[in-house]
Amino acid sequence: MKKIKALGILSFLFIAVLATAQTPVAIAQSSANLDQSIFPIFSYGGEMVYNDEFMRVFNKNKRGDAKPTQEEIEEYLGLYTKFKLKVAEAYSRKMDTIPSFINELAGYRKQLAQPYLTDKSVTDRLIKEAYDRGLQEVNASHLLVNCPSDANAKDTAEAYQKVMGLRNRIVEGNESFEAIAEQYSDDPSSKTNKGNLGYFTAFQMIYTFENAAYNNEVGAVSMPVRTQYGYHLLFVKDKRKSLGDIKVAHIMIKYYNENQIDSTKRRIDAVYEKLQKGGDWSQTVEEFSEDFNTNSRGGDLNWFNRTTSNIPVEFKDVAYDLKNNGEYSAPVKTKFGWHIIKRMDSRPVASFEESKDIIKRKVERDSRSELNKEAVIARLKVENKFKEVEGLAAVKGKFTEELLKGNFERPDATEDVLFVINQQEFIDANFYDFITDNKIRSNRSLDDAVKEYYANYIKKANLAYEESILETKYDDFRYIMQEYKDGILLFELTDQEVWSKAVDDSAGLADFYSKNQANYVWKERAQASIFSCKDAKTAKKAMKLVSNGSSVTDILSSCNSKDALAVKVEDKKFEQGKNALLDKIEWKEGVYMLENENDRVKFVRINTILSPSNKPIEENLGQATSDYQNYLENIWIESLKKKYPLHIYSENVKRLYN
Repeated sequence: MKKIKALGILSFLFIAVLATAQTPVAIAQSSANLDQSIFPIFSYGGEMVYNDEFMRVFNKNKRGDAKPTQEEIEEYLGLYTKFKLKVAEAYSRKMDTIPSFINELAGYRKQLAQPYLTDKSVTDRLIKEAYDRGLQEVNASHLLVNCPSDANAKDTAEAYQKVMGLRNRIVEGNESFEAIAEQYSDDPSSKTNKGNLGYFTAFQMIYTFENAAYNNEVGAVSMPVRTQYGYHLLFVKDKRKSLGDIKVAHIMIKYYNENQIDSTKRRIDAVYEKLQKGGDWSQTVEEFSEDFNTNSRGGDLNWFNRTTSNIPVEFKDVAYDLKNNGEYSAPVKTKFGWHIIKRMDSRPVASFEESKDIIKRKVERDSRSELNKEAVIARLKVENKFKEVEGLAAVKGKFTEELLKGNFERPDATEDVLFVINQQEFIDANFYDFITDNKIRSNRSLDDAVKEYYANYIKKANLAYEESILETKYDDFRYIMQEYKDGILLFELTDQEVWSKAVDDSAGLADFYSKNQANYVWKERAQASIFSCKDAKTAKKAMKLVSNGSSVTDILSSCNSKDALAVKVEDKKFEQGKNALLDKIEWKEGVYMLENENDRVKFVRINTILSPSNKPIEENLGQATSDYQNYLENIWIESLKKKYPLHIYSENVKRLYN
């Protein structure tokens, strides 16, 4: 997890920089073939970086098409020279030979190889199909007859006959789909929802299931649909146009059990009444909403649509019923609590061009990607000259029924060549290794099980061979692998020299903090309580209690006995210049009226004035650690410049922006 996070942190400077960067060896080898348009920009430790490399990585990171300015070039030059020094040090320490690094890079390589193992024409078709389906939402019910994907022929036939019998009862016998699903479906949820799945759209169901939902007419019962769970019947109840996404804000009052529903309803009603009387939305959210993830930003929620699964249906229905931006609802109850929902914005379904990259990523992760894999394997067999030699016949009779129990009794290998890929031979022993690693229990017949193992082995062998030659086949794959290699190394090295070092070196951090104490000072502060009251009468009562020396707890208890929203208190230390209201009054102990805000009457009790003082390191550890890391990095960079002498060809740098 640490490495994944690091790659994200380093993406601006290091990862993007390396997308087409050459290794030091490659640079040295290519320097002999330079023409006059290629000139050096800087050198470090005997290695040279030329203008073509520098501008290639600069342009990859540069935004827009405008001509680069002197400032942009020189700023990036500073970043890139530091990058090169650090990478050189990582390789000098042979960090690329550490087993943990090799294993991690292999994992990334597996992920990065996936786009190269797809068929573009199939992908494009699936992307367009998914987009078109996304313009519609389907409401369907289903019933399930269990039948595992490895069921034998007898069990499969019985399951199919059973599901067809149920279909006939619905279609020909005019029995209710819901009643049949409730009584006979093997999906446990059907006992309560009678098989109803609600509205859904592309990517929210298994692909074969999705196909049936979109290909059947409203009111129709599908033919049996096979998935890994068994046979399904679908009854399409409705299809409706997708309305796009909506953005709302909300105020939420939570309840945690049935006994709290009425009391929390009274509170949300009080909030609603306050809004009805002209209360400011943002202020009301901040003061009263119990959604602590959103109450500091006006209650704003992320964009969602009518098929978003983690939002209650009743919440979505009310949100879409609001017709105008700024309009808010009466209180709405969901399983999470009571809500007042405010419509903020809406947007139509995105165009195909805007959507296709996102859809492509979904297609690659979805079950429909199997269609793509089949097309890829067919193409690879041609490209890489796949040819069966002795094939399945060489191994077919060498297995016993124990294979079906997952107990593979490995036969003696005879080095029979089953097939070749680009003249690379795949023998029977390789096939036995594959079964050893992938053996499972199966209800199929022995012949069918062996055929399936062999078919899967051919697929795996073709994909594995293609993956093994990606660096030689595709330049861009070779570049991106170098990118990840250097990115991971750079993180590890920077973590050792800067990040973890600053965290672990408590003595060094304390010494650094002490020597730079002037940078870590509190201005004058006030220990104060800011009271926000619903009206002048309530403020007068609260001020009287304050004057009598009542505690904040007692004041809230007295003033909020009949109205939970009457008084709110913010009690903490305020630094001078950090609070606009307090900065307008005299900083002395006492009680002061403040400017009213959003129809709330405010006053403050200043309890104590704290003189300017040094910030203890314990109260400023985050900033101190960050500054110490910068300090350590600067020292480290200077040491690297001595180890790998850096020379900038200033006149050539000018040519980059002139």
